[in-house]
Amino acid sequence: MAKSKIIKDIANGSVDTITALKRAKVLVSDLDNPEVMKWIDHEISGYPTKVEVPSYRKVFGNLVGSYFEGSMATHMTWNNVSIPLGKMPDDTKELLLSVEFHEGVEALKKLAQTSQDSGNQLGKIIPADFFPAIATYNNDPYMIITSARVVIGEHIISNIFSIIESKLLDILMILEKEFGSLDELDIDTTSKSDEEIEDINNRILVLVYNDNSVSIGDGNKMKDTTIASAIK
Repeated sequence: MAKSKIIKDIANGSVDTITALKRAKVLVSDLDNPEVMKWIDHEISGYPTKVEVPSYRKVFGNLVGSYFEGSMATHMTWNNVSIPLGKMPDDTKELLLSVEFHEGVEALKKLAQTSQDSGNQLGKIIPADFFPAIATYNNDPYMIITSARVVIGEHIISNIFSIIESKLLDILMILEKEFGSLDELDIDTTSKSDEEIEDINNRILVLVYNDNSVSIGDGNKMKDTTIASAIK
């Protein structure tokens, strides 16, 4: 069977991600699957602050910044360098270095473009209140941090888009296999029993949410700590 146009369009990159998501939303709406619809809506409009983002929207960066050591008379200064984390516990380290992207796909695209145009790195600013703790973990009372930020690689957002599109392709191929051509953006759910529809919905849910969240340490969530932005 020839592949549906919506599948070929995503596969060959002839439609943008938000258009693909909107088309998928029309198709999935016939399945009465609120959890999958919620995922599509969040990818289009963004994830609210209190909603946990999928794991592919959670990344880890490197801590960089400026600090000096020693007395004011004899201190040594390091600017825009990697800041050591010393004996910081792993759960604290992961919380510190994690960056989450809650933006919808259009806002993500603009964020990436802004970062590229300005030359600013993506990541998050670390509040000054945390600077003394970093020095403590380094067991260095003379370490004075003046600025710190977590930076991530430029490829991160492209990877997010790739994962979203891959999930959409998998969902649409399930629908095509079960209902035939998707070119009319319509599926005939009356051709399936309630049990068959439930099975299709469950398979789609696994595709969407099988990597949705990661808990860290003593129950803390990465979502509690991060704001993604373009930073200098």
